[in-house]
Amino acid sequence: MRLDTMTISIPRETYRRVARQAGKMGKAPDEWTRELIETALPTHERVQPQTTAEVLQAAGRVRSLSEALRDKIIPGVTLDEVRAALTQAVGPSLSEIISKQRGSVL
Repeated sequence: MRLDTMTISIPRETYRRVARQAGKMGKAPDEWTRELIETALPTHERVQPQTTAEVLQAAGRVRSLSEALRDKIIPGVTLDEVRAALTQAVGPSLSEIISKQRGSVL
């Protein structure tokens, strides 16, 4: 197996801690550090959100639609059709309604 080399700068105390832990395991600091990285990478890759939706879900800001809302979806209606219908709607905009409920003035 071919190994590439990576040089990192860490605080002296961190190095001492790594060396101490590696010694307890009977390993050289670089060997133990490599094992730590190899162990951490798969976990990190699995838990890192990749899309905006995943970031929001991970932060608890988005959740799946409830069954009641899912039942309201009209099959075959596109997002563009919904947007077109909303632009033709009569009455105040959603922003205006929210501002009024909050007591704000536009």
